[in-house]
Amino acid sequence: MPRLRRIPALLCGLAAALALAGCSVGLVDGAKPTSSPRPDSTSRAEVQGGAASQPPSPAPVTDPPVTMPGGPDRAAVIAAATRTVRCDGEYSLMDDALIVRVEGACDRIIVNASGSQLVADDVGILEVIGNSNVVLTGAVQKVLVNGEANVVHWTGATPTVSDIGSTNTLTAG
Repeated sequence: MPRLRRIPALLCGLAAALALAGCSVGLVDGAKPTSSPRPDSTSRAEVQGGAASQPPSPAPVTDPPVTMPGGPDRAAVIAAATRTVRCDGEYSLMDDALIVRVEGACDRIIVNASGSQLVADDVGILEVIGNSNVVLTGAVQKVLVNGEANVVHWTGATPTVSDIGSTNTLTAG
């Protein structure tokens, strides 16, 4: 490949790497984070083989707010529900753009939809696979989010959380 054609490809790859380097997720909750923060980048002296005069100090950990201001209104979503179901262990929402009320404790809820809203009681494992969903639940033990622009709001203690999507909002209160 001629040298001039390599430069645009190299610039595109560099731009993509820089864009992805800024991705992050945050929990808004009264509890301290369960995972350690991302390590600081290596200093120029360490990269060049020299010793840095002082190791980088970690950023201070602050407690985030307990509730999300202007957060989703559970009563309003329940009132707008177009479907009410009783949970018998596991429930899967596969339809887009629905408002669903799930009554009773569930071992597992899977939201594999986009643009839907779901209100549930206590849940063991909550999986959100689609995009732009709103899920309001009571206590939950484990939250797995795989999509983009989802809102997941729970009450009770902070669950184990895995968010491999982007621009998701995960809150307690």
